[in-house]
Amino acid sequence: MKAIDRTACGVHFDPVNIINSPERYFRNADLLRDSFSKLGSQIVSCHAKDIILSEKLTVHLDEIAPGQGHLDYRVFLAEMNKLGPDVPIMLEHLKGEDAYRAAATHVRSVGDELGIEL
Repeated sequence: MKAIDRTACGVHFDPVNIINSPERYFRNADLLRDSFSKLGSQIVSCHAKDIILSEKLTVHLDEIAPGQGHLDYRVFLAEMNKLGPDVPIMLEHLKGEDAYRAAATHVRSVGDELGIEL
């Protein structure tokens, strides 16, 4: 962000896209906290999806719907909540209305557990 040096530039944070190793996969809560700490108020929007490590011969990470994987949504939403109510969270890459509805229900239910209104 310092290199870009533009006040109108912001970060769209998509945490699943930076989980690229088993270490990041299993320690994604730490990765989330660190990312929010470093990017802070520069985050202007977020994507909500999930990730799962498949049991294959080589490391294989698959993007899936929120609630079906290993992303720590409690940490994700708690950190995102610190940014204020105007940062949107968007679902993506799901198939069909029912999948979007189920994903939204999951994200909202985690928010409800934390006392965060989404």
